[in-house]
Amino acid sequence: MSQRRRRRDREGTLLNLQRSSAQETADAIYRDPGLPPDIASLDAQRKTARPVDIGSIWPDRSQPRRAVPMRARRHWDGDPRHLAQLFGGWLAESRRDGAALDLEDLLRQRYWPEGLDDTQDESGESRAWPEEAGPLASALLGLVRLAVNIRQTGLTNPITVARAERAFQLETGERRWLAFHLLQMHFPDENWSHIPAHLVERVDVWRQAGENSARRDLNAIGRARQLAILLMDLLRERGHNFREFDEVLAAGGSERDYYAQVADGQEFRIPRGEGERLLNAMALNSPTQLRQYRALLRLDDERWRDADERNLGEGEIRRLKPPSRSRPAPPQRGLEGNPFTDPANRRRRQRIWGYARRYVVLGDDERLQALEQIDLDRRWLEELRSAIRRRG
Repeated sequence: MSQRRRRRDREGTLLNLQRSSAQETADAIYRDPGLPPDIASLDAQRKTARPVDIGSIWPDRSQPRRAVPMRARRHWDGDPRHLAQLFGGWLAESRRDGAALDLEDLLRQRYWPEGLDDTQDESGESRAWPEEAGPLASALLGLVRLAVNIRQTGLTNPITVARAERAFQLETGERRWLAFHLLQMHFPDENWSHIPAHLVERVDVWRQAGENSARRDLNAIGRARQLAILLMDLLRERGHNFREFDEVLAAGGSERDYYAQVADGQEFRIPRGEGERLLNAMALNSPTQLRQYRALLRLDDERWRDADERNLGEGEIRRLKPPSRSRPAPPQRGLEGNPFTDPANRRRRQRIWGYARRYVVLGDDERLQALEQIDLDRRWLEELRSAIRRRG
């Protein structure tokens, strides 16, 4: 072989390597980082975004990221047609914490007011704002800020939805979807009723995890939820059965009880060969971190809610003191039992009647508890209706 031909072959090899490297770089930039190869290939199959009616999209109630804090979620039944109740309850809870927000005024800003971040108002005026607005108000302000940005520049990153019985099931992009609802409520003339969305065949918890890890860090409780969801998915593939999210709530359990189904590391071990996949999906570095986040599933409900609302880190949560009296664990449904005759449902309805008899003298805490119990009963009735319909 001549020296010129050897040099040409060498240059061709280098060019191919450069092209390959460029393609890998493009993939790393434009696809969700941290996704395993099989999930990345699914992600690449998404078609061009299409406008979808925001009222036809139902949120994923088990989603590990909580765009809406738990205290605000108590005011909402999960129906997209009732989101005005959610924002009204969210504002009321923020006022109880000492933060009175004017959503109309904030949403009309062309720039985010000074005092809420480092960006100056267009007029140069400074708006006084408490440095500690509280976790509920801060979460709502973050959502409003996103809505302001979308109103000014448009939505650059479409959400993902899958077809479901209720038209569409939200896979990723709950905050963007909520921001569109805020804009449509306050600026209906601008027509924010439809949101750009990628349609996928089904909700994929691994793709969901990839976006959660890539877009914005989950707090420690969110990571514990994420781990539980992924682990249940792996174990279901191997024959394990777990109760669904709404089924746990309908039986009188808390949302933590759903994720805590895999809290026992001895009974529910990570399947052989899947540890690396879990670490990659959650953007973690070591198996020790997996064990630490699984340990959070064994928290009592009070510390779980407190840590989630305050966005505490895993180390901070371990230093929280346990409550003086733990809530008893909800009764487990037998495999052959009827979930609709569970004693927990009877007790819950008795509590609701107790609240109803003295509703005029209920305090704030009791009123929130009553709303939560009524919400659980509504879900119980919806589940019963669906079960009866499935039986023909």
